[in-house]
Amino acid sequence: MIQLSLDTKRLFVTNCVFCLWDRQFYPELVEKGGHMPQLFVDTEKGGLGINPKFFVDFGAEPDGPSLVHEMRYPGGYCISDIWI
Repeated sequence: MIQLSLDTKRLFVTNCVFCLWDRQFYPELVEKGGHMPQLFVDTEKGGLGINPKFFVDFGAEPDGPSLVHEMRYPGGYCISDIWI
């Protein structure tokens, strides 16, 4: 799943799709947990880059491993939080 920040400069990506699909098609993901890196988006020149300082390993969570599907932030940080 992906979420784009409101300023379109950061793209948050996960390697999980849907819990039932993950269990059926990606059992090793369920065993090891999901990941969430952040990508920089260059809106002027084009292109993407990985933020080396931002990487969440949900396999290392205290009650993990966990899967991550969507990112939601209070206050509408990502475009998916905008409702008309």
